Amino acid sequence: MPTKSSIHTKKMILLYTLIILFFILIALPGCNSPEAPSEDGDPGQQDGKAAEAAATETSAAGELDQNGNTGTGERENQVQEQENTAADDPLLWEGKFSPNELGEIMILMYHEIGHPEGEWQRTPDNFRRDLETLYVEGYRLVSLNDVVRGEIDIPAGTSPVVLTFDDANRGNFNYLEQNGTMALDPDCAVAILEDFYAENPDFGLAATFYIYYPNPFRQPALIEEKLNYLVDKGFDIGNHTYGHANLSRISPTEIQRELALHQKHTEQYIPGYKVRSLALPYGASPREHAGLLLEGSYEGTSYSNEAVLLVGANPAPSPFHHNFNPARLPRIRASEMNTAGVGMYDWLDVFEANPQRRYVSDGNPNTIAVPESRLDSLDKGRTHNKEIIIILEQQESEDRSQKLE
Repeated sequence: MPTKSSIHTKKMILLYTLIILFFILIALPGCNSPEAPSEDGDPGQQDGKAAEAAATETSAAGELDQNGNTGTGERENQVQEQENTAADDPLLWEGKFSPNELGEIMILMYHEIGHPEGEWQRTPDNFRRDLETLYVEGYRLVSLNDVVRGEIDIPAGTSPVVLTFDDANRGNFNYLEQNGTMALDPDCAVAILEDFYAENPDFGLAATFYIYYPNPFRQPALIEEKLNYLVDKGFDIGNHTYGHANLSRISPTEIQRELALHQKHTEQYIPGYKVRSLALPYGASPREHAGLLLEGSYEGTSYSNEAVLLVGANPAPSPFHHNFNPARLPRIRASEMNTAGVGMYDWLDVFEANPQRRYVSDGNPNTIAVPESRLDSLDKGRTHNKEIIIILEQQESEDRSQKLE
């Protein structure tokens, strides 16, 4: 027969068991499955801020308004408003060059590629050196048409540079006969550009060849083939008048004749092709009737130029700068003879010493990055509805960093 003490013990054990089961049942609804390992390899760990943000987002998405709808749409609107506000704030930029899409752009002027080196002739090896120097210094090729239209698309931190070749000399584009067939001369400008592009595809492949007739590139049997080859490769054909005329010495009718005949003959070789820019022979412009350089017609053929290039001796303003004038764009002579202070290498030195003068891309063709101190120079009529990004200058960034330290 059980004793009172043993009965009491059994009751106590049963009571403790019931209490333990009670607490286990309470705890079960709050249990979670094991968390997946985090990306840094520490399982079960979650950043407190990220967790809080996730909880906030879940709560906002789950709340109902008076109509029984979730607050997701309202939250998305709030986020969009925050993004728009952030876009209006000045940005700090880290890198060798801060974006400055109001800076100056070099439009380089070449003539012949050949031997010997001269004031208007660049040797093939020196031309290769020019391309290598530009590439190393962070320049990238763009077409003149893209500059004029404000459609510069190059990587962030790089600068655009435009190549132009006047006169359509044979050294610009030449074929050699080899074993009964015609092959591209490896020392002509076109071949050198293509070879450099093949080795450095991020450099780009662009140039405008300003030709005149009746014999561009000096191989008459190959005119049509050469012009179509250039266009197929993405190069541009420019107007250098029909017969290399001095436009400051002829009548308005003759001006239109020279420019319209060039357009007419170009279309005969490349049907439908529209020439978009003019390089003035001798750099000579008519004192009157300068508007005829941009558009006109002769005997049923019309022409329209978006840009007119001078000989010049300095870089061109940015297409977004209020000083940009496509009817009078200066160029820089890409040579080293008789160019004291105004040649390509002189200007490379200027930009090296004064990087704030250089056009530097922000890497986004749909935005215009403007240093805060230069906002007054922005021509809002030429922004083409692109978003304006305000950039704090590097010095200001460095000053702030020092203060934080």
